[in-house]
Amino acid sequence: MFGLRIEQIIFLFFFFSVSGWAGETIMESAVRKRFVNKGFFKGPYVPVHGIGAFAVYGLCTPLKPYPALVFLISVLACTLIEYIAAIVLEKIFFIRGWDYETYPFTKWCHYKRRIALTTSLFFGVVAMAIIYFYWDFGVWLMNTVGSTPLIVIDITLTAVFLTDAVYSGVKCISNKLAGIPNKTIGLE
Repeated sequence: MFGLRIEQIIFLFFFFSVSGWAGETIMESAVRKRFVNKGFFKGPYVPVHGIGAFAVYGLCTPLKPYPALVFLISVLACTLIEYIAAIVLEKIFFIRGWDYETYPFTKWCHYKRRIALTTSLFFGVVAMAIIYFYWDFGVWLMNTVGSTPLIVIDITLTAVFLTDAVYSGVKCISNKLAGIPNKTIGLE
């Protein structure tokens, strides 16, 4: 995939997942005026951002000479990924990952509280940053770490993530079965 080895894919996936978590947590905390740990998991990662980064990179790298097209394709791809993620969280884990009805800048332009025009446009801007410099920064960081430490980092992050995924998933499903509502992430 993209001429990358598996350990490089894993590293970049976590790089973008953690970067996305940091960006979301900062913005959500600023809006709510308190610290909000964004994401379904306990750890500092939002995997949908890792998936989105790879999707954008794969779809838009050939379009790099055409920034307007990069923006448009990114908006569409990221919005679709966000919508699918919302459905998965709601239908499988019985949790709402976000609620665009609760934000002043999305209240007027959302669809079923899952996607919003202003957020989708923001995804386009972020995706352009990924295409034009942030992907290269992730690759530079990965290459700076070196091969053996990269594998150790990947194994550690994967083990922590899988443990977190099992814990978080079981907790949400157990809550549903016990009749305990799962709250919207960031609004509890």
